[in-house]
Amino acid sequence: MAAVSHALATRHGVGAELTLEAESITSRIAEVDYLPSVAARAWRWAPEMEEIAATLRSTGLPPDLAEAGATVLRHWTADKDRFDLPLEKVLAHLHTPDDQD
Repeated sequence: MAAVSHALATRHGVGAELTLEAESITSRIAEVDYLPSVAARAWRWAPEMEEIAATLRSTGLPPDLAEAGATVLRHWTADKDRFDLPLEKVLAHLHTPDDQD
């Protein structure tokens, strides 16, 4: 996803700005306690990911990761503003009905 983001930014003349912004961001992927907060706000990011996919498609870049991101974020639609959900519930909501045991 980072490579596609940089390709898009470079094509639009803002590659240096993206690199500068990326250097200031820290990753929270290892902070699982942060995931309920992500799920609670995912409702607003899914449409943004769809817009990103459309932009990538229009510039000839692969939209697949952005589309997949939108799909994953939509699993949390019912969790809108539910900052109180336990991690176990947040993770369970990522499963499709067929694969929940």
